[in-house]
Amino acid sequence: MAHRETTAPFVGHHPADHEGSIKTPIYPTSTFKFSSAEEGAAHMETAYGVPGAAAPKGPNAIYSRLSNPTLSAAEQRLSAWDESEDAAFFASGMAAITTTFLAWTSADRPLWFCPPLYGGSEHFIREILPGMGVYVVEVGHLDHLDAILEREGGRKPGMIYLETPANPTMQIHRIRTAADWARQHEPEGHRMIVGVDNTYLGPILQRPLEHGADVLVYSATKYIGGHSDLIAGAASGKADAVARIREYRHFLGGMADPNTCWMLMRSMETLAIRVRHQQGVAEQVFIYLRNHPKVQRFISAWSVDLSDSNKAVAEEQMLGGGAMAAFEVAGGRAGAFRVLNAFKHFQLAVSLGSTESLAEHPASMTHAGVPPEVKAQYGISEGLIRISVGIERPEDLIADLDQALGQV
Repeated sequence: MAHRETTAPFVGHHPADHEGSIKTPIYPTSTFKFSSAEEGAAHMETAYGVPGAAAPKGPNAIYSRLSNPTLSAAEQRLSAWDESEDAAFFASGMAAITTTFLAWTSADRPLWFCPPLYGGSEHFIREILPGMGVYVVEVGHLDHLDAILEREGGRKPGMIYLETPANPTMQIHRIRTAADWARQHEPEGHRMIVGVDNTYLGPILQRPLEHGADVLVYSATKYIGGHSDLIAGAASGKADAVARIREYRHFLGGMADPNTCWMLMRSMETLAIRVRHQQGVAEQVFIYLRNHPKVQRFISAWSVDLSDSNKAVAEEQMLGGGAMAAFEVAGGRAGAFRVLNAFKHFQLAVSLGSTESLAEHPASMTHAGVPPEVKAQYGISEGLIRISVGIERPEDLIADLDQALGQV
């Protein structure tokens, strides 16, 4: 059987369906012609969940809010990379994340979450979901799930949500712990979903579905897109989990457009090459930062930077440490800003996972909306700088860091 890296980059495309074209075309159309009224009724009644609807025949192309050939091809390709049962692309990472929350949590299906999370996710959970009637519970550590259940009077979650490694301080959560607990405590008729934000490492360096997760969410803007030229998100996982999320996407309207999907297909052809090259560049950059006298604290998901307990989890579920890191300098916000303003090769911008190296200040940028006490609890200090290493030569990035750190 061929390797995943041989087949996955090209899944979803069939030249015979497109006049022999080697690449899937962009279908910039809003609607599609049915071959008959019966076919149209079958497609639309199925899409809207009408009981007793006839099984549709022919291509699953109806209306581009519901389906589009370029969108479908891109989703098949991501599913192949994740080896998932299904996948759905969205207009942004936050569209994927929030739609997943709305699909799998409600007034009687609480959300249990493990901070720290990406700032946008954390803000939505803490500030918006409660206003929609969703009860949210902060989980300090996955080993405490039994104690939390007892504290909550036996009220079980609809979803356990975590991000690992966590943004930006690289906390690592053991996915299997959450998955096993969910299966053991899942009552009949009450699907309990384990969701993992896999943006930092997946789908090349971490495969949470193999460790029991039900659904993965991505900011596909990051490594999957990889070139800072698109905005997209994704959900990928078990068929029932993704089907419910896609149903909500149909009516919230947050699907990725055909042009973006074509760019995502292009990017997924080089995904493994880019991720592994960036990790190789990062390895040399991180060695330099670990030993720099101006770096007061260095954080990464590489084994050498992890505690003994986190090392064991990393060895179990991760295939590499990736190209993300954070480091702290003296002088708080002023010191961090001096370093950021001095960069020449590192681009001062939020986001991560792109071909160019990026640097930002989490406390005032990506995590600006996180409560100060939560930032303090999880080490998101005013002196912390987050970097995403790109494809440049490591010696040039090291020289850039050297001159920038000379400002503090």
